[in-house]
This record gives sequence, structure tokens and C-alpha cells, in this order.
Amino acid sequence: MIHGRVVYASPERLVAVKDGALYESCDKGTAWQRLNRLPLGFGQRVCVSSKLLRRLLRKGVHHFCAGQRSSLIIANRDTYELEGKGIHFAGALKGGRPLALCGANGAFYYGEYRSNPERSPVHIWRKQEAGADWQPVWRFTGVRHVHGVFHDPYTDALWLTTGDQGEEVGIWRTQDDFETLERIVGGSQQCRAVQLLFTKDHIYFGSDTPQEQNHIYRMDRGGKNIEPLAAVGSSVFYGCKVGEHLFFSTATEPSDVNQTRNAEVWGSGDGEKWKLLRLFKKDLWPMKYFQYGQVLFPAGPGDGANLWMTPFATAGDQRTIRVPLGKGL
Repeated sequence: MIHGRVVYASPERLVAVKDGALYESCDKGTAWQRLNRLPLGFGQRVCVSSKLLRRLLRKGVHHFCAGQRSSLIIANRDTYELEGKGIHFAGALKGGRPLALCGANGAFYYGEYRSNPERSPVHIWRKQEAGADWQPVWRFTGVRHVHGVFHDPYTDALWLTTGDQGEEVGIWRTQDDFETLERIVGGSQQCRAVQLLFTKDHIYFGSDTPQEQNHIYRMDRGGKNIEPLAAVGSSVFYGCKVGEHLFFSTATEPSDVNQTRNAEVWGSGDGEKWKLLRLFKKDLWPMKYFQYGQVLFPAGPGDGANLWMTPFATAGDQRTIRVPLGKGL
């Protein structure tokens, strides 16, 4: 266990964040060196240095995405680009803060995620690495918000997830960088997903609904065959892939159906058999103000040897845990 949160993992390096400072390890977490500190004002520095203030005010580093030449960081409601050890401001977020950040083909992408009860248009935004400000590349009407944009490394397509009700729910694909966009599946709460994980033959996701029993699914890329693989205790928010291992985590999102106070971590070594690996009990701080219990995973392909995960608003709040893949995974 280390202090702080690992936000990126690859075979070459790990990146962690603590109190607004970025640290790097090139030996799978044995030794750490400071990269730089985010250029935050005094008030923001105070907020990000406190676990409870980060939760209450929704502050801190939310996403880290490694591109071809630089990396992008979303912290608070701003974006920052990291080139080598240098960090510079890369523009304020357009629309709401996203649930996911995607890097592909020399650009970064995210979709607007905000409450949006009026169902006003929401957008997909793109920024070229070391390029100009964020530009809109797609405009949705008739959806509440975008859950995420994800790159399929096997086909080079970009996939999107949207919610939340009825025909707003969808899993979408663009194969021409948003010249066109096709909904592959949708209209069902069981297709209401946040994170997508990709293998050569399948796409994996977990349902994110407070209205029905949630499951982990896999489907073919045409959306013709969707298989339920495991029933889980609550809404699935996040996932990651490390080598051929697949992982998803649930959140303690309360509803008549989702009544558990445990955030769950599920894993599979083959995509077929899924196992409940860890439970993290929601802490005593109220969810309305201090957020749901969750388990966060780092971006990137993973280091090939370990699962890195960070409990949030649960026991072990905001302290990253390293679990070797050979230990029952």
C-alpha cells in the first residue's frame, strides 16, 4: 500500500498523485521520484491536500491519460498537459467534468457529464496533443449525458457510452473520428454502461443502473450477442485491463435495488469466469456530500504484474493497494 493514488500504470512506469504533486516509479512502485506539482492557487492547494475536502468539494486529480508525446490531466475543472516533467494549463473543461478521459491517435477526448435535467445538448470534445484548445466533434441531442469515450486498440475505433433513461441509453461507435456515429445497442437499463473493456473478440461492460439488478456482460462488436456473465451487488462505474485479466468495480449507489454498503471488485482471467475479489465497506461520511463508496483503477494498460486499485469513500479511503496478479486473480 502506498500513500496517494496511482493514476497511471504501464510496464514502463507508474504515475501517482498526492496533494497535487505527481510522482513517477520506473520499478513497479519500489522507488518514487517527484515529477512536478500542478500549478494550483493557494485555495486549491489547501483543498487537494485534505482527503475530506477533496471529496466534499470534488477537487483533486480526477483523470490522467498518456498520449503519444504528452499526457493530459484533469484536475478540479481544468486540464493540464504534462510533457516530460513540465506541466502547463491546457484549458478549462467544457461542460461538466467527465467520468472518463480517452487518448487515441495523437488526441484526447471526453464527453460532457452533468446533471442536465432539461436535456440540453451535450458534446464530445477533442484536443490535439500539444495543440490548440478543446474543440467539439459531436453534438448529442436526446441524451442526458455522456458516460465515457473509449479507444478500441484492436480496431482503432472509438466507442461511447451514454445515459440514462429509455432511448438515451446507448453504446456507440465511430470508425471515422466522429464523421459518423452509430448506436450499436441501447434502450435498456442493462446496456446503461460507463466503462468498456476490449479484447480481440469481445467488449466487456457492467450495467450502471439503480433500477434493476446489475451484471457484468460481454458482447460482440456488432452488438448481436450480449451475454450476462456475473450478477453484481450495485452499479458498475469503473474497470481496467491488465494483460489478459479484466476487472470491474461497483459503487455504493443507493436505491431500492442497490442496497449494499460495500464497493465490490470483480475480476476474470479469461473473460468467462468472474470472481468477487474484494469488498470495501462504505465509511461513515454521508454519501450526499462525501460521495459514494467506489474503487478506482489507474489508466493505462497496467504494469503486467499487478492490479493497482484505490478505495474511495470506503475503508482505506484514497490509499492505493497493489495486488500481485498471481494472488488468486
